[in-house]
Amino acid sequence: MARRFAFLMLAACGGSQHSPAPAPPPPPAPVTAHTEPESNPPPPPEVSASDQPASSDAIRCANIATSDFSIDGLLDDWKSTPVAARIGAAPDGSIAVRCAWDGTHVALSVDATDDRVVRVPSGRAHEDHVSFSLAAGARPLRVDVYPGNALARPRVVGSGAEVADSLQPHGFSVELRAAAAAIPSFSGSTPAIALDVTFHDSDRATGGDDADITLATKIELSERKDLVDDFLHTVHLTKSDITMDQLADVDPDRKGKERIVAGGNAIGIITDQFAYVTMPARPTKIELVPLGRQQIIAATIRESGNGGSRDILMLWTVWSGQLQPLRTIEIRKEMAGNVLACSWKTDKGKLVVKADAPVGFTPETWNEEPAQDADSILLPWQTSSAIYTLKGAELERREVPAKKH
Repeated sequence: MARRFAFLMLAACGGSQHSPAPAPPPPPAPVTAHTEPESNPPPPPEVSASDQPASSDAIRCANIATSDFSIDGLLDDWKSTPVAARIGAAPDGSIAVRCAWDGTHVALSVDATDDRVVRVPSGRAHEDHVSFSLAAGARPLRVDVYPGNALARPRVVGSGAEVADSLQPHGFSVELRAAAAAIPSFSGSTPAIALDVTFHDSDRATGGDDADITLATKIELSERKDLVDDFLHTVHLTKSDITMDQLADVDPDRKGKERIVAGGNAIGIITDQFAYVTMPARPTKIELVPLGRQQIIAATIRESGNGGSRDILMLWTVWSGQLQPLRTIEIRKEMAGNVLACSWKTDKGKLVVKADAPVGFTPETWNEEPAQDADSILLPWQTSSAIYTLKGAELERREVPAKKH
């Protein structure tokens, strides 16, 4: 009587969606402004370089509409916004950075404390200025702002952001607002923006002891982190359970990269919402593999039952932020020390599954019924390989018969 492997296959998908806040009206075209302050805010408290590191793991910006800020170089709009980071030592040279994020734009203010603002009319000398770098995994958006004073007009090098500066009694201040879409490779799945703010402090235009005061950190995008937390809570996992956290372009229906987070027996896709699937067991391996013109998610899982075990290869593609099952393929079966196994690889955009030499099993001793929940293991005496080709959202299979001896 034929034996049948019985395995419990559980598959689920689901998600949680956060409704994004209404997008603020777009800011005006980039301008450069220099305005004497109507009211002078007090200088920031002194913080020594030893008290404040030059970098931190991450900061969170105030969750307020950046359209509320007038990008004029003044700091009156920022009075109720806490300082996100400080670096340097007053009064010679320090910066206090504030930031805001509303889901579509990031706004920054830099309050630079300096005992002397050095600028020259020619622009060909050592000059005080602030450099901004915003990155989302690719080349950054870069802007250099040279504050205006009695000797030289304000100057901006770079584009992609709205900026302005203003002289202050203790130095100068700079404001910047940039659309997230202006940052190369930014997408709805980007978890953080790498931020680098450097105050180039020049003592003399002719040279001397220049000092670069750099804050290197990340702006943690709060709603993206909250989505990951919601996903982990939904599938009953903690951060320590995460085995994969990767940004990749896996969704042909969306622009940019998606965030793939896996742990335990769950795989989640984080965009402006999250979606997930659960597997019948913890995978032994999860990876992204190229298939056709896109990348798919592949998980290898071992199941045990009825005195034996099997390995299955589960494949998903992603469409519109949702995981779509492509195929489940048996790639190994073992019973009483006898083994049928297959190796697999991608070749020229196709998935090739090849039957390995059997161990113990023969055509006479093999009497297992074909799997009902997956593509059955290849029988090397019948089929040498199976070739899978991605056609839209379907994975077509073609078998190559075994050579007869």
